[in-house]
Amino acid sequence: MEYRKVTREDISGLAEAMSKAYSEQPWYENWTKEKAERRVSAILGNYQALGLAAVENGSIIGGLLGYIDPYAEEDFFFVSEIFVIPERKRQGIGKQLLHELEQILKDEKIDVVQLISIDYNETFYSKCGLDRDSCSVQYKRI
Repeated sequence: MEYRKVTREDISGLAEAMSKAYSEQPWYENWTKEKAERRVSAILGNYQALGLAAVENGSIIGGLLGYIDPYAEEDFFFVSEIFVIPERKRQGIGKQLLHELEQILKDEKIDVVQLISIDYNETFYSKCGLDRDSCSVQYKRI
Protein backbone atom coordinates (compact mmCIF):
# COMPACT_ATOMS: atom_id res chain seq x y z
CA MET A 1 0.00 0.00 0.00
CA GLU A 2 1.28 3.42 -0.96
CA TYR A 3 0.00 6.73 0.43
CA ARG A 4 0.89 9.74 -1.68
CA LYS A 5 -0.13 13.24 -2.70
CA VAL A 6 -2.39 13.33 -5.70
CA THR A 7 -1.91 15.08 -9.03
CA ARG A 8 -4.38 16.17 -11.69
CA GLU A 9 -3.80 12.81 -13.39
CA ASP A 10 -5.45 11.11 -10.38
CA ILE A 11 -8.84 12.83 -10.75
CA SER A 12 -10.49 9.97 -12.62
CA GLY A 13 -9.22 7.31 -10.19
CA LEU A 14 -10.23 9.39 -7.17
CA ALA A 15 -13.69 9.96 -8.66
CA GLU A 16 -14.15 6.25 -9.30
CA ALA A 17 -13.11 5.31 -5.75
CA MET A 18 -15.33 8.03 -4.25
CA SER A 19 -18.30 6.83 -6.31
CA LYS A 20 -17.82 3.28 -5.08
CA ALA A 21 -17.41 4.41 -1.46
CA TYR A 22 -20.67 6.37 -1.47
CA SER A 23 -22.67 3.68 -3.28
CA GLU A 24 -23.43 1.77 -0.09
CA GLN A 25 -24.75 2.48 3.39
CA PRO A 26 -25.48 4.94 4.78
CA TRP A 27 -25.42 7.06 1.61
CA TYR A 28 -26.59 4.83 -1.27
CA GLU A 29 -25.61 7.61 -3.69
CA ASN A 30 -25.44 7.15 -7.44
CA TRP A 31 -22.61 9.31 -8.78
CA THR A 32 -22.10 9.65 -12.52
CA LYS A 33 -18.49 9.62 -13.69
CA GLU A 34 -18.82 13.24 -14.82
CA LYS A 35 -20.35 14.46 -11.56
CA ALA A 36 -17.75 12.64 -9.42
CA GLU A 37 -14.90 14.08 -11.49
CA ARG A 38 -16.44 17.56 -11.13
CA ARG A 39 -16.59 17.11 -7.34
CA VAL A 40 -12.96 15.99 -7.09
CA SER A 41 -11.80 18.76 -9.46
CA ALA A 42 -13.74 21.41 -7.54
CA ILE A 43 -12.14 20.44 -4.23
CA LEU A 44 -8.66 20.28 -5.71
CA GLY A 45 -9.25 23.72 -7.26
CA ASN A 46 -9.56 25.37 -3.84
CA TYR A 47 -6.90 27.60 -2.26
CA GLN A 48 -3.91 25.48 -1.25
CA ALA A 49 -5.81 22.28 -1.96
CA LEU A 50 -4.29 18.95 -1.05
CA GLY A 51 -5.30 15.45 -1.94
CA LEU A 52 -3.93 12.14 -0.70
CA ALA A 53 -4.48 8.75 -2.26
CA ALA A 54 -4.21 5.24 -0.93
CA VAL A 55 -2.90 3.23 -3.87
CA GLU A 56 -2.74 -0.53 -4.15
CA ASN A 57 -1.53 -2.40 -7.23
CA GLY A 58 -1.69 0.83 -9.22
CA SER A 59 -5.33 1.58 -8.35
CA ILE A 60 -6.67 4.26 -6.04
CA ILE A 61 -8.68 2.58 -3.29
CA GLY A 62 -9.09 5.55 -0.97
CA GLY A 63 -8.66 9.27 -0.85
CA LEU A 64 -8.65 12.39 1.27
CA LEU A 65 -9.34 15.77 -0.32
CA GLY A 66 -9.35 19.20 1.24
CA TYR A 67 -7.78 22.63 1.44
CA ILE A 68 -6.26 25.18 3.75
CA ASP A 69 -8.91 27.47 5.20
CA PRO A 70 -7.30 30.78 6.26
CA TYR A 71 -8.74 32.18 9.47
CA ALA A 72 -8.10 35.15 11.75
CA GLU A 73 -5.50 33.76 14.14
CA GLU A 74 -4.52 30.48 12.52
CA ASP A 75 -5.13 28.49 9.39
CA PHE A 76 -7.15 25.28 9.41
CA PHE A 77 -7.21 22.35 7.04
CA PHE A 78 -10.74 21.52 5.96
CA VAL A 79 -11.29 17.91 4.85
CA SER A 80 -13.98 17.95 2.18
CA GLU A 81 -13.91 14.23 1.42
CA ILE A 82 -12.41 11.11 2.88
CA PHE A 83 -13.39 7.78 1.37
CA VAL A 84 -12.35 4.14 0.96
CA ILE A 85 -13.83 1.65 -1.51
CA PRO A 86 -16.35 -0.69 0.18
CA GLU A 87 -14.32 -3.89 0.03
CA ARG A 88 -11.38 -2.21 1.81
CA LYS A 89 -13.26 -0.35 4.58
CA ARG A 90 -12.45 -1.15 8.22
CA GLN A 91 -8.84 -2.01 7.40
CA GLY A 92 -7.16 1.14 8.69
CA ILE A 93 -6.88 2.92 5.34
CA GLY A 94 -8.99 5.96 6.28
CA LYS A 95 -7.15 6.27 9.58
CA GLN A 96 -3.81 6.12 7.77
CA LEU A 97 -4.93 8.80 5.29
CA LEU A 98 -5.68 11.10 8.24
CA HIS A 99 -2.32 10.24 9.81
CA GLU A 100 -0.49 11.04 6.55
CA LEU A 101 -2.36 14.36 6.39
CA GLU A 102 -1.31 15.23 9.94
CA GLN A 103 2.34 14.65 9.09
CA ILE A 104 2.11 17.00 6.10
CA LEU A 105 0.25 19.65 8.10
CA LYS A 106 2.84 19.60 10.91
CA ASP A 107 5.46 20.60 8.35
CA GLU A 108 3.17 23.43 7.20
CA LYS A 109 2.63 24.61 10.82
CA ILE A 110 -1.11 23.94 10.59
CA ASP A 111 -2.45 22.60 13.86
CA VAL A 112 -6.18 22.15 13.25
CA VAL A 113 -8.10 19.72 11.01
CA GLN A 114 -11.82 20.26 10.50
CA LEU A 115 -14.49 18.28 8.70
CA ILE A 116 -18.23 17.83 8.61
CA SER A 117 -19.47 14.34 9.42
CA ILE A 118 -22.70 12.44 9.66
CA ASP A 119 -23.45 10.72 12.95
CA TYR A 120 -22.79 7.33 11.34
CA ASN A 121 -19.06 8.13 11.09
CA GLU A 122 -18.51 9.74 14.50
CA THR A 123 -17.09 6.58 16.07
CA PHE A 124 -14.47 6.33 13.30
CA TYR A 125 -13.42 9.96 13.67
CA SER A 126 -13.27 9.62 17.45
CA LYS A 127 -10.89 6.66 17.06
CA CYS A 128 -8.75 8.89 14.84
CA GLY A 129 -8.51 11.51 17.59
CA LEU A 130 -11.04 14.02 16.26
CA ASP A 131 -13.51 15.60 18.69
CA ARG A 132 -16.98 16.97 18.09
CA ASP A 133 -17.01 20.77 17.84
CA SER A 134 -19.78 22.99 19.10
CA CYS A 135 -20.78 23.97 15.55
CA SER A 136 -23.68 22.54 13.61
CA VAL A 137 -24.40 22.54 9.90
CA GLN A 138 -27.37 24.60 8.80
CA TYR A 139 -29.05 24.17 5.44
CA LYS A 140 -32.21 24.94 3.55
CA ARG A 141 -33.43 23.19 0.44
CA ILE A 142 -34.88 25.73 -2.00
